[in-house]
Formats: sequence, structure tokens, C-alpha cells
Amino acid sequence: MINHDIASPWVELALKLAGEAVNQVQKCSQKSGAAVVETRDATTGSYRYWDTETLRIDKEIEELYIDRLAEKGIDAIVLSEEVGSYKVEPRTAPEIKLDRPIYFVSDPFDGSLLYKRNIPAFWFSALAIYTRPEKVDIAEPLTAVVVDLSSRMVYYCDSEQSYEGTLDSWGKVDNRKVLKPSNTKNLADAFLETYLMKPHYMYPTTEQFKFLFNSVKFILPNGGPCGFCDVASGRIDIYFGFKQPHTDIYPGLAVAEKAGCMVTTFEGHPVKFEDQVEKRYNVICTANPTIHEKVLNLLADNNIKDTVGIEEDE
Repeated sequence: MINHDIASPWVELALKLAGEAVNQVQKCSQKSGAAVVETRDATTGSYRYWDTETLRIDKEIEELYIDRLAEKGIDAIVLSEEVGSYKVEPRTAPEIKLDRPIYFVSDPFDGSLLYKRNIPAFWFSALAIYTRPEKVDIAEPLTAVVVDLSSRMVYYCDSEQSYEGTLDSWGKVDNRKVLKPSNTKNLADAFLETYLMKPHYMYPTTEQFKFLFNSVKFILPNGGPCGFCDVASGRIDIYFGFKQPHTDIYPGLAVAEKAGCMVTTFEGHPVKFEDQVEKRYNVICTANPTIHEKVLNLLADNNIKDTVGIEEDE
């Protein structure tokens, strides 16, 4: 168990960075921010070949995060959507309270295509700070933050609990309250969230998991870091993370687990930390153990494995 007093400076740092990300979006014109500044390899099997564009706003927020870490002298390995894996070069000695090696996981701007079309929905920035032990899979979250870049609604955790509130420009949280998942027990009453906006996800997801989707009451077609937070907040009962990128998993996962949600792979295994930024994951996040077991049983009855869908793209 990580000592709360040690972890709290990391919470403060993460919230300040998230506040700066919101400010960056607000001061940048949408037209300028939506400009494409880089493109990825579109070959099937390459990293995120189905989503090749990097917008200026993605790059600016990512560079902001990296610059602030270097400015504070933090020994960080950044695992981020645009830069991949990057070792920060500190420009000064760190404060004692921040003097430890960390992983900094970030999806600088989740919702880029909606932003490009100026559709103000599902614009999030997500970041997480994990310990960096020699054995990667025992890394633990010191903090994680997922912020709505339009409304300033923020979801975050320390080493013990998760919260939501409204983030101001200086990284302070107003109207803070503890996150509490729902007590929904029956699939027929459940609200499920899964990413369906891009054809790369929509068609295989609806075809392969019809048996699950027909069992629930409502489906919200979004995901990524905010999917975990929606379950943690009690608005959604099941987040079905199918073929989700590394940087979409770990910030939201930390918030959900500290809120008391259940998070496993499709076969029910724990989701341990990894530093393979190009890896994708199949995970389930649910509000409570009862509904989690029902989802796992449905998947098992239909012979669904952890690798379903992922191996086809590699």
C-alpha cells in the first residue's frame, strides 16, 4: 500500500497539468488546433493504423506535459499516444517530494476526430502517474486524472480513493465528491458503454458481442479513459473495453479501481501494468462483483478469449 502522504504531491501535480490542458484548448482556436501536423503508417498491423492523423491540439498538450515534467526535474518515462515511449530529460533537480522514478501515461486529447469537426462532445485529456519499480508489472498508480476539456468536469484518484469535481485553471477542484459506482445487479437493467464511433471498432464489436449487447438496457457508444470514469461515477454499469490502446486503459483503470469497480480481462484475469505503449487490451470494468461475474459468464459461454479481435490486426 502506497502511503497517502507520499502520493499527494503527485495528485497536485497531475491536477495542475490537467488544468493547463484545459487552458490550452480554450486559448487555441478550433481551426488552428484541428490542423493535421503528423500522420502515422496506415499499413494494417502498424500502431493505430486505423487512426493515422495527429492534430496540433494533440501534440501541443502532449508537449506541454513533457515540458512540465522536464521543468520540474522529474525522472519520468512518458508512455503517450503521439510520442510513444519517451525518456524525459530533467532540466533541474526535483523537489524532494517528487524525487522518484515514475511512468507518466497519457492520452493528451481523446476525441480528436470530434474536435476536428467542431463537435463539442467526448473531449478528454487523460494522464496517470505510476511508480516505476524494476519489475514493471508491480507498478502502482500514484494518481490519475481524466478531465472533460469542454466542461472542466474532472475525475481523479489518489492512492486510496477516487473523486469528481470541477477543475479550475490552476488545478484546484471545486465541488469535490467521492465517486460511487452503481449497485445494478441485473444485466437487463444495465447501461453498457463501448466504443462504436469508428468502423474499425463498430462492425466487429456489434457482430461478435451481440449476445451481450442484447442482454442490457442501453448502450453508450463511447469509451477510452472516460468509460472507466463513467462506471466509477455510477452513470454506467459496464464498460466493455474492446481492443483499446494502452494509453486509453491505465489512466481510467486507476480511477475505476480506486472507486471500488471491478476490472479484469475478458477471461477474468487482473490487468497488471505494462510499459508496452503499442499494446492493446480487452478489458471489462463493472460497478460491482455481481454484474461482473454475469458478464464474464456470458463471455465464457460464448468462448471469448482475451485475444479476440486483437490477434486479427497484428
